[in-house]
Amino acid sequence: MAMRVIFAAILSAVLMFFWGFVFWGPVLNMTAKLMSPLAEGVELDVIAPLRGAQTPDGMYIYPGPLKGQGDQAAVDAWTKKVEAGPLVRLAYRQQGFSPTDPALYAQGFGHSFLIALLSGGLLAMVAHALPSYASRVGVLLLVSLIAALWTNLSDVIWWFHTPQYAAGQIVYTVVAGLLMALVTAAIVKPRATRSP
Repeated sequence: MAMRVIFAAILSAVLMFFWGFVFWGPVLNMTAKLMSPLAEGVELDVIAPLRGAQTPDGMYIYPGPLKGQGDQAAVDAWTKKVEAGPLVRLAYRQQGFSPTDPALYAQGFGHSFLIALLSGGLLAMVAHALPSYASRVGVLLLVSLIAALWTNLSDVIWWFHTPQYAAGQIVYTVVAGLLMALVTAAIVKPRATRSP
């Protein structure tokens, strides 16, 4: 069964990786449809100080994070900033990167392989209870849907991602999960029982 799980994970990762290229890349170009660039007049106002301060790579938020829970003055000042806005969440990388870097693609493929491997392992554990192909596809598709809704809807609630962006991420994840489910369910299945 382990070899079947690994084989399914490799095939699934290839399909998931290709789907990512179709969805985010030049075919559908959902990057441009789900995200907006900073306005040209504001771009340098935001980027130049970050570069000038040699800001290290990291996740940054404004306002916050609140550090002094016991300091009422700090809590009040933070609350005023939050209520007044704006709210910013910024993933910052000081150095640029090549969009054609093979290492980047290898990491993306590795990520798809890991997800497919874990899903295949999960299916192998419950395959005895799922005799039909459709039931195995359904279980893996449900797992993908749970993952997509859990992460993306919480980002809408707590980090104010736009519903449009979250919907795009959900579609991307569920379709990738469906591709993985179709392949994995065909390969990872209950062992045939021999009749006496």
